[in-house]
Amino acid sequence: MRAESCSDCKGTGWIEVGCAKPDEARICSLCNGRAMDTAGRECRGCKGTGRIEIRTVEKRKCFKCEGTGRYPPPEGL
Repeated sequence: MRAESCSDCKGTGWIEVGCAKPDEARICSLCNGRAMDTAGRECRGCKGTGRIEIRTVEKRKCFKCEGTGRYPPPEGL
C-alpha cells in the first residue's frame, strides 16, 4: 500500500485540540457585558450572556499517522 497524505491531519502531522478554560470568562467587548446590542437584540458576540469564554488551542501529534503526515505511516519510526 502506498502512503498518502493523512486525511485526519491533512498532511501536517498534528491536530488542533480546542478547549475552554473552566471558570474563566471576559466581558464581551461588543456589548460591554449588557448581553444586548444597541437595537435591544441579543448580542451576536456573546449570545446574550454578556461574557466570552476564554479558549485555548493545543497542537497534538496526529494519532492516525503518528505525526508523519502520511498514512499509513512509514515503518521503522
